[in-house]
Amino acid sequence: MPKAPKLNTDFSELSDPVFSDTIIFIFNLLTLNAAMFTGLPVTMGVIGPLPPNTFGDLINKFNTIRLAAPYAGQTADTDAARNNVQRAVTKNGNWLNTYCNGDLTMLKKTGYPLQKESEAQGKLDESIISVTSLTVVNKMEFFITKVKGSGLRYGVMYTLATNPDLNPANWTFYYAGHRYGEIEGFIPGKAYKFVSFAMGTDLDLTYSEVVTVMAL
Repeated sequence: MPKAPKLNTDFSELSDPVFSDTIIFIFNLLTLNAAMFTGLPVTMGVIGPLPPNTFGDLINKFNTIRLAAPYAGQTADTDAARNNVQRAVTKNGNWLNTYCNGDLTMLKKTGYPLQKESEAQGKLDESIISVTSLTVVNKMEFFITKVKGSGLRYGVMYTLATNPDLNPANWTFYYAGHRYGEIEGFIPGKAYKFVSFAMGTDLDLTYSEVVTVMAL
């Protein structure tokens, strides 16, 4: 039985100019079809163009930095600005996948490309995870960098920072259908350690470096 169509919400493999064009296309189509998609977690005004020369939105900030005259630290600043755009479109894309529930007509009106079928991969590269403790009690927000390959899913392993077991395979597992998400159930005032990994067709997993975050 074929899988229901879903949106691709990860554009890490695109060059910066193509990434920009892709996001602006998504912005334009979602703005055009705004009445169909009320309730997006990140509003279009946060992502897309504001009046000329204001550069108050994420995609304009990204383009302003990457197209500026060369300066020290420009690459890092560009990457950081691009990650902010990616977080926003991933968050909206995850919401849209749930909202559209496989309806191809609706999915095509979002501007997002559709996911391709999974392909066989060898051992996957190491991912990078960033984790932020949310002001909402017991929740942590994570964002995982893209690992080269199509049709990948990701996993997060976590445990109390005081746990002496250094093998992430023995920690608590969270299935991350997308690179961005939230995990709940943390004890306020306790520190936790996290790793991420990409899941493809190879069973040999590569864990990220450990990050430690205090729950609020």
